[in-house]
Amino acid sequence: AISNLKKHLQTYHMISERMMQNYLDEFCYKLNRRYFGQKLFDRLIIASIYPYWCDCG
Repeated sequence: AISNLKKHLQTYHMISERMMQNYLDEFCYKLNRRYFGQKLFDRLIIASIYPYWCDCG
């Protein structure tokens, strides 16, 4: 994961300390969703149908 993070950060030419958290958040978001694959669209549909506050489980 660390080498992937380093490669991800190299794609940006100028990284400021102020924006570093945003870059790390983006990397974590992509890393956590790398195995969703085909299920990603289904999860998007479900998330758009159910309201955020719904305790439907």
